Amino acid sequence: MEMKTLTPTILHELVERIDVYQTQGRGKNRTQRIVIHYNFIGVLDLPEVEEYPENVVLDSRQGVAIEYLVGKAS
Repeated sequence: MEMKTLTPTILHELVERIDVYQTQGRGKNRTQRIVIHYNFIGVLDLPEVEEYPENVVLDSRQGVAIEYLVGKAS
């Protein structure tokens, strides 16, 4: 099954909760930790990879960097 659109209904079925932590740092170096708890899976740890495959899209608004901290879910 290929999902092309993430609708609110699908999101509510997939995600149990999202933990959003206080921001750390200041200015351009500010970071914020977000942990997503999925239904039936829990927290999904991503493997360490140099480069993600083409079918994995990391998207954000301009000026926001995305970084996955492997093994830091708890």
